[in-house]
Amino acid sequence: MNLLLFIAYSLLCGYGILKIPFFRKSGIRPLWLLLLFAGHVLIGCIHNVIAYRYFPEHGDIWNYFRLSFLYRHRLLSEFHLFLADNSTWTYITHNGIIYIQMLLDWFSFDNMYINTLLFAFPVFLGNVALFRVFRRRFPDDSLAATSVFWLPSVLFWTSCIYREGMLYMLLGFLFYHLDRLFVRSTRRPLCYAIALFLLIAYFRIAVAIILIPALFVWWGVPYRLSRPARRAFSATLILLFILTLSIPGLRDPLLRSVTTEQASFQVLEGHSRLPLPALDGTLASVWQTFPTAIRNGFFEPLPGSGGQPIYLAFSIELLLIWGIIILAAVRSLRPSTPGRSPARNPKSNWGEFAPINPNTPDDTSPSRAEASAKANPAFSIACLLFALAGMLSIGFFVPFAGTIVRYRSIYLPFLLAPFLHYLRSFPLFQTLNRWLANRL
Repeated sequence: MNLLLFIAYSLLCGYGILKIPFFRKSGIRPLWLLLLFAGHVLIGCIHNVIAYRYFPEHGDIWNYFRLSFLYRHRLLSEFHLFLADNSTWTYITHNGIIYIQMLLDWFSFDNMYINTLLFAFPVFLGNVALFRVFRRRFPDDSLAATSVFWLPSVLFWTSCIYREGMLYMLLGFLFYHLDRLFVRSTRRPLCYAIALFLLIAYFRIAVAIILIPALFVWWGVPYRLSRPARRAFSATLILLFILTLSIPGLRDPLLRSVTTEQASFQVLEGHSRLPLPALDGTLASVWQTFPTAIRNGFFEPLPGSGGQPIYLAFSIELLLIWGIIILAAVRSLRPSTPGRSPARNPKSNWGEFAPINPNTPDDTSPSRAEASAKANPAFSIACLLFALAGMLSIGFFVPFAGTIVRYRSIYLPFLLAPFLHYLRSFPLFQTLNRWLANRL
């Protein structure tokens, strides 16, 4: 019965991928969309098996599945206990994945693998939304655009029923609607973007906070201002930062919240614990923790650390990403050949992009999109700001290698794609781009 239901839902999802206009306008051939979705579901099912066999107490993913039965029983038969389980906002936010499991249980007849299939469809839709944004903002660069699909840690941690899957989906839709909003200011994309931002804050408030400065940069706030206004804006930000650190009434609540968040992880037990100095609510402890936070958030697990063989794959992935970043940094230091760099207009409008054309696969003219991307690096800077700030925050709070890999997974495409795009003229990446463009 479960196998037949899994097949039936798979056929239904495949039909949706072939017929839904959002998929059809992605610029990816239908066969590849089906293969990408099938791979997404397959990795999710493999993750379920690995978690059940190797994670302590089968991992959080199976625990959420078990709790969905208990919460459903309490919702239907012992409502006072259900209210007690959701008596505070902290409980409500932490139970979000359990609510999703409860909903999926009704359609799957309590089967974890069917739940994974059903969960994969909207998450994959969000992946396609982010791909469409990357394809617009990184024109003629299939490698950078498809990084939303093929990064191993992203695929492994977002294909199962975790908060990372929900966050990655919501980020994809948020960036998609903001892209439309920044191109053509209308009410509908703005309403969608606000709702999506609030949902991101519900599932993980830290991601929403980190998004705010990145979105301001993408919107082009520093570039829309005149030079005097830009200087005043920068001075105001610096002044606010100094005042926040100097005035105890502003500084101490912020430090206490950061210390409390880290302490909630420090009290947990796990086999992949990494060294992380404890914060004590003072600036001195923040500076003391800063180097360790950089190492943990940006580079851990190093090969051989973490205590699980699977972490070696994520270590190699991270080393390759940093290798690409170092290659881009070295290439940027090389003197440019005279006459090769296109002229840039210092007074270019940083907020102007190509108009929407619904008749093209990505709603934009490729030539105009490419010219806009070259003239406007705001999107790349926003991606890097979002990724680096997110990874640093993880390093401050999380002392476990496995949790770091999971939390960091949603940031890696935003870290990698701008550097891939910068290196798109490199022979190896040119070859990969041609291959992907011909296949996809």
